[in-house]
Amino acid sequence: MTALRPPVADWLLAAGSFVLGIVVAVTLDSVDMDHERSVDLWAIALLGAMSVPLLARRRWPILALLAVLAVSTPYHLLDYPHEATMPASLVAAFTAARYSEAPRRAVAALVAATAVIVPVGADEASGAPGDALLGAGWLFMAFFAGLAVRFHQDWKAAVTARLEQERADEVERRVAEERVLIAAELHDVLAHGLAVANVQASVAAHLIDQLPGRGDASLQELSSTLHDLSDTSRATLHELRAVLDVLHGGEAEPTEPAPHLGELQRLVEMAEAADVRVDVEVGGLPDELPSTVSVVAYRIIQESLTNIIRHSTAKHATVRLDQDGHRLRIAVVDPGPARPDSTVTPAGFGIAGMTGRAQAVGGELSAGPGESGGFEVWVSLPLPEIRRVPS
Repeated sequence: MTALRPPVADWLLAAGSFVLGIVVAVTLDSVDMDHERSVDLWAIALLGAMSVPLLARRRWPILALLAVLAVSTPYHLLDYPHEATMPASLVAAFTAARYSEAPRRAVAALVAATAVIVPVGADEASGAPGDALLGAGWLFMAFFAGLAVRFHQDWKAAVTARLEQERADEVERRVAEERVLIAAELHDVLAHGLAVANVQASVAAHLIDQLPGRGDASLQELSSTLHDLSDTSRATLHELRAVLDVLHGGEAEPTEPAPHLGELQRLVEMAEAADVRVDVEVGGLPDELPSTVSVVAYRIIQESLTNIIRHSTAKHATVRLDQDGHRLRIAVVDPGPARPDSTVTPAGFGIAGMTGRAQAVGGELSAGPGESGGFEVWVSLPLPEIRRVPS
């Protein structure tokens, strides 16, 4: 059932308080136990006027309570059936505690106490103070019920905010960890290339130095250039290792080639070991891909297949790779559906990590439910044009 909007609910509450007040007044008037004044049009008008301020109870809770008090005062002084004011008074007392801000709740309590004093005085004059004290107890119960509801909702809001903050912190922490891994893998790619360049430059310089005509000016210049290249690549390699040492908290890992798309069969075998068949469709890819793009593509496919194994009931998945202009396009699709006990969250950490990897090389990633009822990951990574020096 759809919840009533506040304005409609307030109209119904005000009308209900008025009708209930009339019923109580007429019932007590027919019993005539306390010899109170008979209900007439003035009594009905005052009861109606008492219910009108309840329409603005959410916006001005204390003013609504004051208005109910102001109208109930002549009603009690005229010695109409006093209990008939209780419906509107209870709602007003509850509202003052529920909707007033914390600094004004003391004022609301004072107003509620004042609202009790008037009927107590009126009933003492009519010789029935016990009934007034009972009404006072009901008013205070309504006030503290409003406080309880307010405190409960404030507590729920605080808990929700804390959980959201903890989740945001966790996402930020995991994204930061993923960036460290990305930086480490980029380091491995660069370090491996520099290590190869250093060895090749050193070997080439050594071979030139062994040539019979090594005294030739051009050969000496070439040898000097190769030695400089070897020294520069060695120094750069040491700097990269120092950066990796900082990223890993002083524990540098051995420099080795990072996994790339050429090792995609490893991921297929990993998925098949978990009883998930993977169909790989490759079309129109260049013979060589930039190392950074190849590493990022491998990691994204790895994470996507891992998510399928963990969170999907699918027994097969499809990995598509093709080239669109100067961009590498990747799609990882499974027919689903998701496991009933899957713990994946709407904004999962794995998706955040894959998105960070794609963005690190200027790419884009989108992930979400597919038309087949499963999950799809779409990636577009830039392929910079490689210009070769003519030989």
